[in-house]
Amino acid sequence: MSLHHYPTFALDDIANLQESAQVEFKLAGGRDGNGKLPEGMWESYSAFANTLGGEIILGVKEQQGQFTIEGIVNPMPMLSEIWTILNDPKKISHNILAPTDVQIIEIMSKKLIRIHVPSVDVKLRPIYVGTDPFSGTYFRVGDADMHASPEQVKQMSLKAGVDLTLKQSKQQG
Repeated sequence: MSLHHYPTFALDDIANLQESAQVEFKLAGGRDGNGKLPEGMWESYSAFANTLGGEIILGVKEQQGQFTIEGIVNPMPMLSEIWTILNDPKKISHNILAPTDVQIIEIMSKKLIRIHVPSVDVKLRPIYVGTDPFSGTYFRVGDADMHASPEQVKQMSLKAGVDLTLKQSKQQG
């Protein structure tokens, strides 16, 4: 059993909240303010898995580089949706999370969802969104999720020992 390394940062120190190579904040408020998984969350999942790993914190708002803890009114349906998507190979190539990697945390009387995404072994890479590694693979540079080029995806898959050209021709046929 491996120990998880969680990046150290204090969420309750609002003045110093910032995104980094291993921390991504998402509001997850939805149109009605009751909570909705942000689409861009899955790109961060892929990016963290394919690089150093990291934390996705849902319920934090960014406005002009300033972060505030907004919270999620009802996080339970979102937790259920996270696990449904993670276990659907049409949405995410691999679920790499353990049950302890997804938690509801409370800060300043507000509920947030904290998702720890470990860095995966090169043999599992690339982790990608959707069914096409060439359009759904991301990596992390600083505080940004970057779309992997076809060459970068091929490099990741070579290290993993996967022939993506064979996999891609099966999907098209």
